[in-house]
Amino acid sequence: MDRRRFLFSMSAGIAASSALPFFGIRQSVPAAVIQRPATIAGLTLAQWDTIALIQEHLLPSESRSPGAKEINALTYLQSVLTDPRDDPADNRFLLLGLNSIEALSQKKWHTDFSSLKPQQREQNLRDYEKTHDGSSWLNMLLDYLMEALLTDPVYGGNPQGIGWKWLQHTPGFPRPPHKQRSVFA
Repeated sequence: MDRRRFLFSMSAGIAASSALPFFGIRQSVPAAVIQRPATIAGLTLAQWDTIALIQEHLLPSESRSPGAKEINALTYLQSVLTDPRDDPADNRFLLLGLNSIEALSQKKWHTDFSSLKPQQREQNLRDYEKTHDGSSWLNMLLDYLMEALLTDPVYGGNPQGIGWKWLQHTPGFPRPPHKQRSVFA
């Protein structure tokens, strides 16, 4: 089974069998002035760019289905990880995994992850998946991708319900009020 079919079947099953609260979607902090700080949730902008590359590799854009970029996966992840109610362990684990992936890239390819060709990125992620924390780290990113695909748009992901439309899903009601929107949305 290819990655796209797996993700589609996984998200369709989740959407059909449960409501969005199953994902533990957190309410975002109230809307604020959006600034571009040097770091977000303890990660530099360059590190966030690498996370975006990994998300796009795990859920690529296709003509008939949204990818990580279209569902605002990075924005959603930043929103969740900057929520003061979020467990800081997720931030630390995200950084640990990112550093491990970069170390593997340097060791095997003598360059950073963002400079790798798509086939090298795939191999790098497959190698990391075989490590002690790698599988859990990639599963965490996949979980956040699924949340971004299915969340209410007020939380920063699934803009204009693109994921719902793709899955032909009708969201539950009542929907969250706009005042709970993500800082990053």
